Amino acid sequence: MFSNLDKVAELLNEVAEQTILPRFQNLSESDVSYKKGGETVTIADTEAEELIEKRLVNLFPGSQVIGEEKVARSPDLLQKLNERELTWVIDPIDGTNNFARGRDIFKTMLALLYQGETVAGWIFNPVHKDMLEARSGEGAFLNGKGLDISGAIKALDQSVGTLHGSEDQDLIIRKSLDKNRSKLNTVNTLRCAGADYERLATAKTQFALFTRLMPWDHLPGELIHREAGGYGACLDRTAYNYGAYNKQGLLLAPNEALWDEIHQRLFEF
Repeated sequence: MFSNLDKVAELLNEVAEQTILPRFQNLSESDVSYKKGGETVTIADTEAEELIEKRLVNLFPGSQVIGEEKVARSPDLLQKLNERELTWVIDPIDGTNNFARGRDIFKTMLALLYQGETVAGWIFNPVHKDMLEARSGEGAFLNGKGLDISGAIKALDQSVGTLHGSEDQDLIIRKSLDKNRSKLNTVNTLRCAGADYERLATAKTQFALFTRLMPWDHLPGELIHREAGGYGACLDRTAYNYGAYNKQGLLLAPNEALWDEIHQRLFEF
């Protein structure tokens, strides 16, 4: 069933060459618009998602493809993420604001669900050609080199990480973060979930908290981080999955002990 997975990385690169890179630093005003809620979308987002979908369905007949831009047009699709045995979840350009401003901090993100479980994930940098990928139970890799963050664990006071806020985050969570963020060593987010997951999976940062949990932003990265030896869970201590987009937050750390310590500093008084 998964014999064609080795072709997915090449597929993402080919689509980027055809639809994303020609638009990078070459967008006209009419190529940029805004979705409901004010999020930026470009012609490259929509063209890339449509082409990735077409190519994936050709590779895996009978699978369904659900992408960020398609859901923006038809929100009910979120309820159909587990409708078929195989489901692909796409963010064609993660970090669209960076892309639209000509900054090279953006990624193409893709996850494969099999019977509701994330079994494979890819995070691709179209400009630099860096490819993060993982398959469930087989480890995580950056450009073919295995990743293992378990040996890079530091004490929390020696760790750095990111705390991602969102405008629609829970008020209690926001107040807790405002009050307690100084208890942790933080660096600025890259305004691109895929890029921040890359920092986690390569031990450049040790923890991250996300409060907007759409599946295309986190299914690939959460799997890659886990397969690299990390630990993640929603703030209610349940595992993150495709249906967790209404949860209050997702916290990632090198291990469960450090996760507990971060959670306590931020939310337990």
